[in-house]
Amino acid sequence: MKTKLSGRFLAALTIFSLMGQIAWVVENMYFNVFIYKMFGASAGDISLMVGASAVAATLTTVFMGALSDKIGKRKLFICGGYILWGISIFSFVLLRSDIIGKMIPATIQAASVGISLTVILDCVMTFFGSTANDAAFNAWLTDSTDNTNRGAAEGINAMMPLVAILAVFGGFMAFDLNKSQSWSLIFSIIGAATLFVGILGFFIIKEPVIKPSNKGYFSSIFYGFKPSTIKSNGSLYFPLALFVIFNISIQIFMPYLILYYEVSLGMTDYVLIMAPAIIIASVVTAFWGRVYDKKGFKTSVIIALLWLVAGYIILGFFTSTLPVFVGSLLMMCGYLSGMAVFGAVIRDNTPLGKAGSLQGVRIFAQVLIPGVVGPFIGKTVLQNAKTVQNNDGTFSFVPNQNIFFAALIAALAVLVMVLIFSKKKKIKMASLSTPFEEDAPEIPFAEHPRPQMKRDDFLCLNGNWRLSLTSKKQTTDLGEITVPYLPESRLGGKDLSFGKNDVLVYKKAFTLPQSFVGKRIFLTLDAVDQTSVVFLNDKVLGKNANGYLPAQYEVTDLVAEGENVIKVVVTDNLNPDLPYGKQRKKRGGMWYTPVTGIWQSVWLEARPENYIEALKMTPSLDEITFEIEGGEAKKNLEITSPNGKINCEFEGKAFTLKIENPINWTPENPYLYYFTITSGEDKISSYFALRTVESKKIGDTTLMTLNGKPYFWKGLLDQGYFSDGIYTPATEKGFENDILRMKSLGFNMLRKHIKIEPDIFYYYCDYYGMAVFQDMVNTGKYSFILDTVLPTIGLKSVIRHRASKERKYFFEVTAEQTVSHLYNHPSVVQYTIFNEGWGQYDDERIYNELKALDSTRLYDTASGWFRPKKSDFQSEHIYFKPVKLKSNGTKPLFLSEFGGYSYKVSDHSFNLDKTYGYKKFSNREDFVSAVKNLYKNEILPALNEGLCATVLTQLSDVEDETNGILTYDRRVQKVESDEIKPIFDEIFNIFNQKYNP
Repeated sequence: MKTKLSGRFLAALTIFSLMGQIAWVVENMYFNVFIYKMFGASAGDISLMVGASAVAATLTTVFMGALSDKIGKRKLFICGGYILWGISIFSFVLLRSDIIGKMIPATIQAASVGISLTVILDCVMTFFGSTANDAAFNAWLTDSTDNTNRGAAEGINAMMPLVAILAVFGGFMAFDLNKSQSWSLIFSIIGAATLFVGILGFFIIKEPVIKPSNKGYFSSIFYGFKPSTIKSNGSLYFPLALFVIFNISIQIFMPYLILYYEVSLGMTDYVLIMAPAIIIASVVTAFWGRVYDKKGFKTSVIIALLWLVAGYIILGFFTSTLPVFVGSLLMMCGYLSGMAVFGAVIRDNTPLGKAGSLQGVRIFAQVLIPGVVGPFIGKTVLQNAKTVQNNDGTFSFVPNQNIFFAALIAALAVLVMVLIFSKKKKIKMASLSTPFEEDAPEIPFAEHPRPQMKRDDFLCLNGNWRLSLTSKKQTTDLGEITVPYLPESRLGGKDLSFGKNDVLVYKKAFTLPQSFVGKRIFLTLDAVDQTSVVFLNDKVLGKNANGYLPAQYEVTDLVAEGENVIKVVVTDNLNPDLPYGKQRKKRGGMWYTPVTGIWQSVWLEARPENYIEALKMTPSLDEITFEIEGGEAKKNLEITSPNGKINCEFEGKAFTLKIENPINWTPENPYLYYFTITSGEDKISSYFALRTVESKKIGDTTLMTLNGKPYFWKGLLDQGYFSDGIYTPATEKGFENDILRMKSLGFNMLRKHIKIEPDIFYYYCDYYGMAVFQDMVNTGKYSFILDTVLPTIGLKSVIRHRASKERKYFFEVTAEQTVSHLYNHPSVVQYTIFNEGWGQYDDERIYNELKALDSTRLYDTASGWFRPKKSDFQSEHIYFKPVKLKSNGTKPLFLSEFGGYSYKVSDHSFNLDKTYGYKKFSNREDFVSAVKNLYKNEILPALNEGLCATVLTQLSDVEDETNGILTYDRRVQKVESDEIKPIFDEIFNIFNQKYNP
């Protein structure tokens, strides 16, 4: 069950996080301004102050944090630390030249004493501040939250640095920083506020229940500095070494940045430059972790470093307002994004269970060494800087652009080291077998692949084929491959990957059965990815550029007595103008291993001269309408029903039959009417179901209905990937297993995600009662900025992709064929045209065209993202924040993706090094609790807004993704029925009480 964050906790979190960040911003960005303006400090003085503060912060955090663990107390350290922190800030009120001058002999310069006292008091203040904030408050935040609410708490905490910077910048604009009275007032305000917060903490902070640590105090502190630790964790210490130099680069210029703007450039309104730059850079950084997840450390850090370098160059060469703003923006983007990337790679490579012990190493790399070395370099490059005479006759240095050139050298050093030494880590992949492989026959998927168009004269051509590869004008015989298993898969046995210009050639010899003689013969390849040219006995049958739907060829005049040879020539360059699904050459994260070649059944069928070409069935609640292309004029139907056989004859192309005492298809009672239809010499076995799907307004709420009644769809995202055959499971049991196990948990719908399965999958859904929300297969290039960043920050209107003429043709033809291909399956109740913004274009026109083609289903035009004018749903995706929905009242409210919680079962995971998910859990108990709480605390309340369909991410783990209910190998089910089904039953009952009273 989700632990609710109390108002008391939220108040304490907000107050202490914000006050702490304000105090740090004042110290880190304005103390150098203070000693410069009040005491004429030199660059060396500023360097000394920053370095001493870094040492104090590092040692305090390491030792006081460990002491807090040892004692097992947080509140005393936080509140006492804040009170002493506030008093130490107050003490700076006394650091004025006029006050110091009265207290010391005339022979001693007040300015020198002021600088020395500032450095000393800064260290004292840092000790109290680091004790309260860095050591104790951060530990309290972790101790006081759990994995059901920590994300919400961290979201508030992560906002505070930006809020503090803007508050301090805005507040300081009201003061004349050249006057000592202004500084006295500033220190009084900040000191009083910090002191007050410390006192308040005794009343609002709740002491978490923690056990005092029984580990050795010093052994824990020094673990990360041991040679044995460094030697065994090279993947951690290499980025740490780069992190040191990166932070040195920042600390070379950062202590002098405001002085540079104000004194050197004369920009008294520098806040108008810094504030927008920081805000924009913060937005960029908010998404840079996703870039790291997708592209890895090397690519993401190089881009961040290039931004940083570009910013330094612009700031080094230009001094006018616009270039300075651009340079500052690039510099801040590089700085903040770099911090995000280094933080992520350090986190990823920290040994399990050693995060606390390695905090000393991290703070040395991030604070101590850069805080000492960076300002020293800055002081050195400014030693010959110009000086200006102050009003009291003293002289102050004028920071110049050398600080940016020196910082540039350090940043370039990091960039060079990344390019030279950052080897691309070879990711360890596990070979995962599924239970279905044990029963895999010699000829897989040997049954007739059309459960709704079955004829007796059928020949399966699956099984052994010969495979060769032509690459760079060289042909290599790859031996035998079992069709329909892919050459990239374990079951395909080749473990291959292919280049852009590679050509695969499949060959198989066959002999026609005697029963085929004298009939018309058709060859069907159910799916070949991506482009195929098919030959029979060296004669070209045709070309197909659709990797997801069947290609059929009549071969009556080309087959010979005796041996015949089929040849299929396949090319696959992952042309984004063609449907491609979740495939990507550089797989990783939410993108998967690309597939090439035959991945569904290949088969022959014999038909009479005058045969039924197509059968279309449109149901209502008590009638079924048959539309038939081809065949003899007279047709005979024999239907099996609970009341016995129904026999009838009709003529023509269409016939409507009323069913007495009809049984309507539902997921709870998926009744199918099996029948045969005879037309002359042609006889087909098939089935239908009676059901309707509509959108209806019930009171003030619009809902999706099944058979005229509001219905709640409890769904899962189903990628259709398997560890054995990738696109194709070892046997049909793979599909059946997924459906039945999800049914047992209480799910009644699968959103088939941008992939079209073999007909047997949809038959099992029809038969077992698993509704299908079917995605169209995407085309077009994915854009991280357009398809992820902009929608996430709320820009969900007016933005669309451009589509070439070729892409429009292939997407629309595939979409239309998908609707026709799946029309007769009662389980298919909905279509998604565009997933999020992927390839989205001309959505209103396409919606109208598909709706005209099949008006019996509902259409989600753009799932969760760019809102189109024409759609049957209000479709929402929610991953990174609590589910809080507001219905527009005119369309069914559909939570088309949410969750994505990750629990990695180590012995059943594909990628041993990386894990992809939106919230990660280290054990099953926490994962199950989080999933249950997600439905209990976020989905259940949304019923009041008319929520009528949900899609949890996802049915199974897929490669890097470990956010499935099942593991990728289908051997571990992470949630049991008795844990989650009662919640689903409660949701279903409350929904029915509200809308089906």
